[in-house]
Amino acid sequence: MKTILFYLVNLLLIAQVALGSNSEIIQLHKGWSFKQVNTTKWHKASVPGTVHSDLINNKIIKDPFYRVNEKAVQWVGEKDWEYKTNFTVSKVTLAKDNISLNFDGLDTYADVYINDILVLEANNMHRGWKVDCKELLREGENTVRVYFHSVFKKDMPKYLNAPFKLQAWPNNDQNSEIWLSLYSRKAGFHFGWDWGPRLITSGIWRPVYLEAWNNFKLEDVQITSEKVSKKQATVKAVYEIIASKAQKGASLEIAHKGKVYGTKTFDLKEGQNLIPVTFNIKNPKLWWSKGLGDPHLYTFDCTVKSASKSVTQKVRTGIRSIRVIKEEDAIGKSMTVELNGVKVFMKGANYIPLHNLQDQVTEEKYRYYIQQAVDANMNMLRVWGGGIYEEDIFYDLCDENGLLVWQDIMFACGMFPADQDYLQSVTEEVKYNVKRLRNHPSIALWNGNNENEISWHEWGWKHKYTDEEQKIYIGNLKKLFYNVIPDAIATMDQTRHYHPTSPNTGYNNISENYGDVHLWHTKGDTPLTVYDEVVGRFMSEYGFQSYPEMKTIKKFTQKWERNKTSEVMFAHNRAKQDQTRDPNFGNQAIERKMETYYGIPKDFETYVYRSQILHAKATKIAIEAHRRNMPKCMGTLYWQLNDCWPAISWSTIDYYGNWKAPHYTVRDVYQEVIAPVIIEDGKLNIYLVSDRLKDIKGELVVTLMKHDGTVLNDQKLNVLVEKNNSKIYFGADAEKFLNRAQKNDVVLQVQLLENDKVITENHFDFVVEKEMNLKADVVKSSAKNMNGTITITLSASSYAKNVFLSYKEAEGHFSNNYLDLLPNQEVEITFTPKEGSTPKDLIIRSYADFNNDNILNQ
Repeated sequence: MKTILFYLVNLLLIAQVALGSNSEIIQLHKGWSFKQVNTTKWHKASVPGTVHSDLINNKIIKDPFYRVNEKAVQWVGEKDWEYKTNFTVSKVTLAKDNISLNFDGLDTYADVYINDILVLEANNMHRGWKVDCKELLREGENTVRVYFHSVFKKDMPKYLNAPFKLQAWPNNDQNSEIWLSLYSRKAGFHFGWDWGPRLITSGIWRPVYLEAWNNFKLEDVQITSEKVSKKQATVKAVYEIIASKAQKGASLEIAHKGKVYGTKTFDLKEGQNLIPVTFNIKNPKLWWSKGLGDPHLYTFDCTVKSASKSVTQKVRTGIRSIRVIKEEDAIGKSMTVELNGVKVFMKGANYIPLHNLQDQVTEEKYRYYIQQAVDANMNMLRVWGGGIYEEDIFYDLCDENGLLVWQDIMFACGMFPADQDYLQSVTEEVKYNVKRLRNHPSIALWNGNNENEISWHEWGWKHKYTDEEQKIYIGNLKKLFYNVIPDAIATMDQTRHYHPTSPNTGYNNISENYGDVHLWHTKGDTPLTVYDEVVGRFMSEYGFQSYPEMKTIKKFTQKWERNKTSEVMFAHNRAKQDQTRDPNFGNQAIERKMETYYGIPKDFETYVYRSQILHAKATKIAIEAHRRNMPKCMGTLYWQLNDCWPAISWSTIDYYGNWKAPHYTVRDVYQEVIAPVIIEDGKLNIYLVSDRLKDIKGELVVTLMKHDGTVLNDQKLNVLVEKNNSKIYFGADAEKFLNRAQKNDVVLQVQLLENDKVITENHFDFVVEKEMNLKADVVKSSAKNMNGTITITLSASSYAKNVFLSYKEAEGHFSNNYLDLLPNQEVEITFTPKEGSTPKDLIIRSYADFNNDNILNQ
């Protein structure tokens, strides 16, 4: 947490640069202690932090991620906790006109005392809090104390007194029918989800500081792109200035790299002042998403001057236009993101918090995961509504890397209350976060909630209520997501589209031809081919589960627990059917498809491997279907990028940062040009899909070969691949094309060449893996070490499927893995070991090798 805290502190200082002697920020992150209420012993605490981390650091509880330790720490969320520290205020500070105590995050019900005087009763984790405290401070030593109430004690009366019981999913909240998570403005995933543990945290989870100033303060500058073209951008900056008294003759200036773009003189009134200035930038450098251009960022120096003071705030943003287009057409209603006038196919993932205990997430971890999204050719991440509004660094990194952000408001999978106090809390939460985030060019849209409407209409919830109760709840839903939230957003940002719910197919109109779609049919008996059959206008959720690799499993288990039905393994697979609470539900969802494609092995290591290549197969089928159907479909965001703890889940990167098989697949099928192959109505069709903004003159090479490398059919076609489009460029009767070749002994290779260079390649099999005639022990390798990076050369004498590489002990990253090797093809792969890791004993296994090996559980 030290690195992220250092980042946040520096961000705050940069924002307040040049405030001079009339302004001061005093960080209050040292000397904290905590205790359980009604006990006497105080322990050392970390701020920002969480009570669970503090208990772990003081050896009061064990790591809840190891084995089934999660069960043993449930008492923590049921208790009240108290934090305190002392701080010194100088005579100079105390002389300032204004002094406030600022908390950027309190989780969740918190009473704050300054020198034993109650100054704040916080009730929302998702916002910051500010208290004017000048009159309460004294020169010298002062105390601040924070009393955190258990959410159970605070919310149980709300639950018991509600006019009717509200529904939620998943049912991880106390494993009962009591859904307290709905009543508090706290991260939903803290109560457990179908991919994460139940850890009800509390604490001072974001920075806390004193702010002291005289005369006026530059509170914020909002910068928006009003009109954008290649020749000129019209930009508007609105300065928010808080003045302690009326002042005449103030002025502002906005500059970039020494060039002044706008000035204005004005008088300040006491309180809030909103001062706009509009200016033009000729030949602007636009902000583009990944793959379309440079995500250029402007850092503006925003200055306010008076007779006695000069304040400059640095504001970084990008110049771009963005729209979400929803248009009625012949089949329904489209959903397309348009950036700088270009309709862009969105390729990305749903993102959840990186850890249940936010203080454990470092700056390095943020940088790592954003880079993995970039390396997988993504251009969008969705910040999902059951987590948190992310840290500033997350959005900064998305800005820098050209990753658009679909930003949920923090509501997910539930029926939420709509009493006046709750609505007021939500209003302040939304205003706070939209104001905090609105200058980020990466943010593409605001989304009101995750699955709150579809759950009511499609999950059977509404049938549990009387007609009158249904009427009341529908009124509450509309009030919250169609009035309160969009109205709050509009007060802070009128430049982005508001999407009321995801999926949003039109109120009470569930259809894949309208808006965005969540497709979860594959949890049951529905085959993976459903991805080919059900393609929406924007696929904002779908996914498949897999186990993390054995190295990860070994970190949270004992040797005897490494099997799919151990108590530990069940505890780390939270995909349970709510009605039955069957712990084997997640395994069954995997095995239904595993049986179809691979068969279910007896040994656990092969089972883990097959779960990953199955996950990769499902992901490839889905994404290729979505991209083939461009422009009908204009976005695909799979579930999910990452994990918040070591788990069997839908993630493509495990908790320790290891790429699972599907992440390699995602990288390949998210390339700017791909060549999907599918048999449709007996016809072998090869599509070429291009995200480029220019046509491609190329050569399409289609080769049918036996597994031993014998070429049976080889065709070459000159093609003009249309820009930003998908089309069939090769079609043939499948049976005639095969010409009686044995389907279990052939593979189709498709290559697209541009200037004699392969720019995309795909392989297509005509039968499932368990029916293929594959040989074991066909892969050969050599390796050489160059300055710590290992270069591995692979070749195969016969077709090798899903070749998996691993070093027995070393941790690190392979540039490619779980790959198919064509006969007599040579492939180079690099392995970059983690610091302190020494690679030795390279293990290489193909699908056929796993099939033949008699591997014992380890």
